[in-house]
Amino acid sequence: MKRSSLTEKMILYFLALGTGCIIITGFFSFLTARKALLARTYDQLTSVRLTRQASVESFFAERLQEIAYFAESGEKVMDHLPSANYSGYLLCDQKGKVLLTKTADACFSIPRKVISKEISARGPMPRILDYSEATDSCRQLGIIAPKILANGDTGILVMILKPGLIDAMMLEVNPDHGLGHSGETYLVGHDHLMRSRSRFIEGSLMQTRVDTDPVKLAFEGTNGILQTHDYRGVEVLSSFGEINLPGLQWVMLAELDYKEATASVYGLRNNIILLSLFTAVALFILTYTISKRITRPLKLLKDAVAELGEGRLPNAIAVESDDETGELTEAFNSMTVRLREKEEALRTERINSTRSAIDGQDKERQRLSRELHDGIGQNIIGIRLRLTALESSVPEHLKEEFHSVIGITDSLTDEVRATSTALMPPTLAEFGLMPAVRGICANITDTCGIRVNVEGEVPAGLFGRKPVLYIFRIIQEALHNAVRHSGADKIDVGLQFSNELLHLSVADNGRGFDISACQGSGHGLINMGERVNLLRGTMEVITLPGKGTRINVDIPVNKLQYDKIISG
Repeated sequence: MKRSSLTEKMILYFLALGTGCIIITGFFSFLTARKALLARTYDQLTSVRLTRQASVESFFAERLQEIAYFAESGEKVMDHLPSANYSGYLLCDQKGKVLLTKTADACFSIPRKVISKEISARGPMPRILDYSEATDSCRQLGIIAPKILANGDTGILVMILKPGLIDAMMLEVNPDHGLGHSGETYLVGHDHLMRSRSRFIEGSLMQTRVDTDPVKLAFEGTNGILQTHDYRGVEVLSSFGEINLPGLQWVMLAELDYKEATASVYGLRNNIILLSLFTAVALFILTYTISKRITRPLKLLKDAVAELGEGRLPNAIAVESDDETGELTEAFNSMTVRLREKEEALRTERINSTRSAIDGQDKERQRLSRELHDGIGQNIIGIRLRLTALESSVPEHLKEEFHSVIGITDSLTDEVRATSTALMPPTLAEFGLMPAVRGICANITDTCGIRVNVEGEVPAGLFGRKPVLYIFRIIQEALHNAVRHSGADKIDVGLQFSNELLHLSVADNGRGFDISACQGSGHGLINMGERVNLLRGTMEVITLPGKGTRINVDIPVNKLQYDKIISG
């Protein structure tokens, strides 16, 4: 399971927190703006409704005053009706017979039941004649009032209003007057039929039924506002109320489509969403930058601890802050310094221990070489001289055996001399590195029959006594391993000095070996490696089964010149 990094968590947490705050702030801003916009829209609708309601009520109040005046005046006065508001009039007796008429619409008539009702009604107050009280074939608005006829009987006077007067007041569609592009005001009668034309439906007068909640509430005596659906089924904001007109049960509604009313607030919502997206992106970039800056020292510490766990001492980490992270970095750097000091002390101790062991081995070899040369070698030479002195006195039949003993003595002398030379070649101390290397190579060629070629040259006096001895032992060990294990018939030894480095190589054409199978078991390679380490050099073993073996060693000369540990 993949672990989330601290940077990823910080980015996620801060981004979630910031985005959440933006969403919550934007959401409440949207709700507040929508509430304020709806309240303002309702106020506008109510203002428009009350304004137009006042206009309608004022219009009919003036008409009622006019009919009261005409009803009290003589019949000749009615010939001077204002043409701007009326299309004619009717004067009927108690039986509904038209006594006097002046109308452009000959089909206008009043049902007898309306006439009987008016004559039997008490009081001289005029009222408005609704559309529903005219005949179905020719419905118009009128103003009706009782009138005393010339014979003293009571008749009725009906003033016929011009069609479209109410619609002219209700159907104003100027967007600047509070109704926008989809708003309208309209009238609904007690039978729930429209008393003014709809701007959306042709022929709606006395034809379109309106059974919406605002109409029902208005007829129940409630004035108010409501978000509902209108007679078209469209969601609207509605302001409604009943009109105070004598003889009429009408309600007025001012409505505006919800989509248009809230278009600006939803535009604000889209702007909030867009701004939130840009803010979220900016917040992500800022959070990413801050989190990377906060977690960078921690990541460096984690990598350094992992490197320390693998046994390598990391470099000091730069302190980038003065907070707890900076203190932790300083503590880690201090710990690394102490570990490095301890590691250096252990390394120095290990080098000293290795050097002491190797120097002890070399001293022991020198002692053994001297013992062989000065002790056993001299004794064997003395024996050889005694045997030579006795040669003339030896019987003839023992001459052959005697010469055989002398030969054995000579061979023993050569072996002791060769062993003494191998332990500590005298030419190394007397003539330097290159003569000693050539001498040991020639000895291998003579004794083992293996061709050993030496190429290159090392300037005399380049190294001190101990470095020269260590280098000679490395070459000696490499040649010894090749003679014993490689089965080669040719060995190439190369020495070259350049760029303050001594390049040393020993290559054979033998059988090679699997180096991974020899890890930790080849004492010769281990001894060589220890000497190379003392010389601050590097060693590389290149070999494959059947491909021969090549050992490359690079030794820095400048370090050897000043190294107190191995300086001669």
